[in-house]
Amino acid sequence: MHQKSTFLILALVVSMAACGYFKNIGLLTNGKMLREDFVQAVPFEFKKGLIVVKARLNADSTEREFIFDTGAFNSKVEKGLAKRLGLKTVTSKTNTDSNGNSRTIEVARIDSLLIGETWFSDIGAGKVEYGEDSATPCIASDGIIGANLIKLAHWKIDYLNKTLYFSDTAFERKDTLQNFELGVSTPLLSGTPSISVLLNGKEIDGVLFDVGYNGGLILPAEWAKAFPNVPSEIYCDKSTTGIYGTREDTITSKLLHLNIGGFEAEIPVEFSTIGKGLLGNEILEHFTVYVDYEEMLIHLQLQSAMEVPGSIAFLPGVLNDSLWVVARSQPGMPIQLGDTLRSINGQHPEDVFTDYCEYFMNIRSFLDQDSLEIITAKGEEIFLNR
Repeated sequence: MHQKSTFLILALVVSMAACGYFKNIGLLTNGKMLREDFVQAVPFEFKKGLIVVKARLNADSTEREFIFDTGAFNSKVEKGLAKRLGLKTVTSKTNTDSNGNSRTIEVARIDSLLIGETWFSDIGAGKVEYGEDSATPCIASDGIIGANLIKLAHWKIDYLNKTLYFSDTAFERKDTLQNFELGVSTPLLSGTPSISVLLNGKEIDGVLFDVGYNGGLILPAEWAKAFPNVPSEIYCDKSTTGIYGTREDTITSKLLHLNIGGFEAEIPVEFSTIGKGLLGNEILEHFTVYVDYEEMLIHLQLQSAMEVPGSIAFLPGVLNDSLWVVARSQPGMPIQLGDTLRSINGQHPEDVFTDYCEYFMNIRSFLDQDSLEIITAKGEEIFLNR
């Protein structure tokens, strides 16, 4: 009797898991774009290196702000907003952010979503609860437009004029020497595009073409070993946040020769122990980007000289109103990751920032000084030159 009960429970668990799996498939594959023979243009805000667009959900009369993110497998709506809009849970799934932090989240169906004058229907969206130390709501608190919607159209991202175009047909491009073409692969159920890049002539596959990443090129740490004779800098970091917060990382940076689709440049490349492989907006913002999901191609049209900033050696976080904490440092520095700091240039966090978002948006400009006078928790005085 006991054995039969065990088998029954296992069968129910398997059945429920299968049911959730097929519901997720339905949410990812049933999306539609309800318009034909059109080109839609919408402005976007380029906020902290990320694309923020406005959209309306269902019968909501208010335009909400969303990060436009080709690297997000499915779209997201902030859980409180989802509740206010009456978005019912259809299923649940495990979701992992860019830092490898995972949560089980509820997934709802958005019956209709309006961008510009163009409606989308039956869009699956996770109900996201941001981590306490996540900076995502500082950029766009309402959610993320993910690749399950993005795959339904052709896109043109004009970073120079901060305009996003989309259409049901591929965009024509000027035939110039500044055009570069990338082959793309995507998973079966979403439109997250992966590409290949060349670094110092070595081909690296499976790099996510991620306009939801505001950095340059970051790769899994094991790839750093492929360039043993290139000088490197090491950074201990806990400053990078995803939707569920931060995670400790060790980053190796090397200056390497990049080739993407024939475009070539010398850039600093980061290698992460978290295992990320992302090509982001510090590189892509120098192009107009065309995404063609029918031909599985991305076209890059160069608009400005490639400049990718190097990694910053020191970055403080906020421990509380009166104390700082080291969020990024290098081995050999007199202060290390996690150390508590009393003051920076005589100031406490509350003297400079009113809240976490103000800190996140303005910490780099606060540090933009010739030198920093730091007082540690032990009262030691340290000067860091910029």
